[in-house]
Amino acid sequence: GAGGVGSMAIQLARLVPGLTVIATASRPQSRSWCLSLGADAVIDHFADMETQIADLGLAPPGFVLLANDPDRHFPSLARLIAPGGRICCIVPFASPPDIDALMRKSAGLVWEFMFTRPMFATPDRARQGEILTRIAQMAAEGQLSPTGTETLSPISADTLREAHRRIESGRTIGKIVLSGF
Repeated sequence: GAGGVGSMAIQLARLVPGLTVIATASRPQSRSWCLSLGADAVIDHFADMETQIADLGLAPPGFVLLANDPDRHFPSLARLIAPGGRICCIVPFASPPDIDALMRKSAGLVWEFMFTRPMFATPDRARQGEILTRIAQMAAEGQLSPTGTETLSPISADTLREAHRRIESGRTIGKIVLSGF
């Protein structure tokens, strides 16, 4: 939840009426970040998520965004998802997942890839621009907060390597901004 995608997803999800937003984070500072962005609850993705949801008195989620390490997290999310629910994955699996775990719940695994519309010239490809325009409006209206938490400058091979090192650590909060030439 505290990474770049999760940080924006929390903010967008909190705007959906009636939706309970549950983020995942394993460190105190990540947990605080998620709550500050509007998550209703934060659970630890390295602990038993089903037990944590039950302990919070929450129902199994109907919608899950899987934005990181699907090979590790999909099996527990397949057990956790509500009947008829959907798990949306935005990153590839290293190995094919056992999607049979979703069958008896009539749950589904769906994909989202931000470049599908332009890459395949889909009939609705203009929709991507409409969505981005709406998100820009929401940001201008203050409904969404910037998620840049660190700035590295100037842009060079060294700062790019450092940015990648930090991202690959899996411990970044928000987005790393690169600036200046």
